[in-house]
Amino acid sequence: MPEARLPLNPSQVSTAGIYSRKPQRITITVPWSTYQALLEISDEQGRSLSNTAAYWLERQSDVMTRQGA
Repeated sequence: MPEARLPLNPSQVSTAGIYSRKPQRITITVPWSTYQALLEISDEQGRSLSNTAAYWLERQSDVMTRQGA
């Protein structure tokens, strides 16, 4: 997996000059079918849609890391 790009926004740099590793907000566009699946699962699990999407992304990232992709 390629390294994450460094943030370009100066507000993301800590006072020590080291980039922050706190969670970051992103905006993505997904197919309607993916949106519907996320919505249904988030409702079933009682999670927010954004929390469910973040969980899916984390799991897929772990799978890709293990596969050496």
